[in-house]
Amino acid sequence: MRLQRPAQKVVWTSPTRQSFQFDLPVTVYPPREDTSLLAGALHRLGLPHGTSCLEIGCGSGAVSLHAATLGWRVVACDINPFAVACARHHASLYGQTITVLEGGPGPELDGGANQWGGDAHYDVVMWNLPYLPQPAEDEDVLGPMEESALIDSDERGLFIRYVERLAHGQLIKQHGVALAVVSSLLDGRDACSTAWRHGLAARIFSEEVFEDGESLVLIAMWHPFAGKERLHEPVVQSTNSVLLEHSYPVGVRQTANVQQQGRGRRGRTWESLEGALAASWVVDAGTNSLHKPADQVHLGYNLMKLFQSYGSDRICLKWPNDLYIRSSLSTPWRKCAGVLFEGRTMGSGQRTVLGIGLNLAAPSDSEFAGLSELDQRVDAEGVLPQLHAVVASMFEVQDAPNIPLTAPSEHALDEALKFGSTALGPLFYRGAKVDVDGLNDAGSLRVRTELGETVLLHDPDELEWSNI
Repeated sequence: MRLQRPAQKVVWTSPTRQSFQFDLPVTVYPPREDTSLLAGALHRLGLPHGTSCLEIGCGSGAVSLHAATLGWRVVACDINPFAVACARHHASLYGQTITVLEGGPGPELDGGANQWGGDAHYDVVMWNLPYLPQPAEDEDVLGPMEESALIDSDERGLFIRYVERLAHGQLIKQHGVALAVVSSLLDGRDACSTAWRHGLAARIFSEEVFEDGESLVLIAMWHPFAGKERLHEPVVQSTNSVLLEHSYPVGVRQTANVQQQGRGRRGRTWESLEGALAASWVVDAGTNSLHKPADQVHLGYNLMKLFQSYGSDRICLKWPNDLYIRSSLSTPWRKCAGVLFEGRTMGSGQRTVLGIGLNLAAPSDSEFAGLSELDQRVDAEGVLPQLHAVVASMFEVQDAPNIPLTAPSEHALDEALKFGSTALGPLFYRGAKVDVDGLNDAGSLRVRTELGETVLLHDPDELEWSNI
């Protein structure tokens, strides 16, 4: 009976103000806010005629139609045969050439990606993912076709399967980009962390928040610093120094087994434990002036989110650039990682590198902690691609020229700094107890005295952390 209901007529306006009318069977997903969110991203990418793209779960075909009007070479797919017929019909109706295939990725193997995406790798792959969680056993269910468009496949979910395919070199070209619209009801809030954990760079492209509190997050994912050199030496004075002394482009990475003169903030010695990970990246070759003081806080926050995605919340951020871990509720917080930016003047610009020092393991009686206290399976081979992905997500612009550089949300960052000050405090400034209020745009810390006065701190050495 469901399939016998009349088709609905829907008019949708593209980001270029072109109007499309769709005649849609009831089982086919119509253009909605998420459709416009994804189509708007394609428009903002500004890619040239001839760009190849694949849309997974094309539904009505609206986004694929928009891509075709931009002069792109479009392949689309959907597991709903009615959607396939619909997309083909509307492509023909509006004079656009779109290859529409039946199928798509899911929990079970579906003949391989060549069945539903052709044999090619694409410049752009996009997917407006289902946004409803699996219903409880006693809840009403939709018809099977509607479920395929609206309800995620199972507890593990489709987004993680999408990320895994990308991470294994499928779907996108070496310098391609993958887009995903993900609901906050499912994977949206942790989508970037999930991508980083699989070695993919990821940034929030745009977001739409609804009155009920749900949000749709559009993230862009790509292979971080693709084609850039990854250098390694067993022993160096400092990985930062190696990169500062040469004219490497942005994205080149230097790692070492041992740093003989590893540095922390203000030239302090970074004490590397046996098996620690030391890595540095060129983030500005003297032209972009990307680095600002807030970057070290943002990078520390993103690393914290990455490590929390291992499944533990026993990690906190100490302003401005250190991460602390505790192995259990009864053990003290101990330093696990630190971030250091350093620059050198080059002509009219400044060459900037960043270094990350990370202890993978530490003795239980050490003053330092190791990341293995969060996950015993961690090793340098697994963690390094994740760090690489986080750094590229913040600083890469060459392969993501029109994907906006974004910072963590102000609220989330402030909450993380407050938690860190609670875990490592009480906090004192000039002998008086203060409470953290948040971060300003420049990266300075706002604190409130017991008298209610707000003080802006630029120098971490002005603070005393009583619990470390």
